[in-house]
Amino acid sequence: MKIVQALLMTSLCLASIGANAAESGDVKMAKDCLAYGKRVMKNSPDMMVLLNQAKIKNEGIQINRYEEKLGKQPVSSEVVATISSSQKRLGSILCLYESDKKPLYFHYTPFE
Repeated sequence: MKIVQALLMTSLCLASIGANAAESGDVKMAKDCLAYGKRVMKNSPDMMVLLNQAKIKNEGIQINRYEEKLGKQPVSSEVVATISSSQKRLGSILCLYESDKKPLYFHYTPFE
C-alpha cells in the first residue's frame, strides 16, 4: 500500500512539473509574440509607446496548435495573450506562427 501511495505522489509531482514546463513555454511564446510585434510596429510611434509599457498576463495566454495552411503558408500555432500596463488592461495580442519559433503575423486588439 505504501508503494502505491509513493507512486501516486511521484506521479502527481511529475504532472505538476510538466504543467509548469508547458506553462513556461506558453509564456515564452507570448513574450516572443510581443517582441515580434515591437519589431513589426517599430515605425508606429503610438503603437511603440503602448507595446513598450505592455506586460504579459500569465493567466491570459491561449495557445492553439494545429497544422493548417493560410493560403499557401503553413501555420502551426496561434498565440493570443492579454497585455496590461501598470495602470490598466490594454488589450490582446495575436500572433500566427509558422513553427513554434517563427512568428509570421502580429495583431493588437484594444479593450474598449
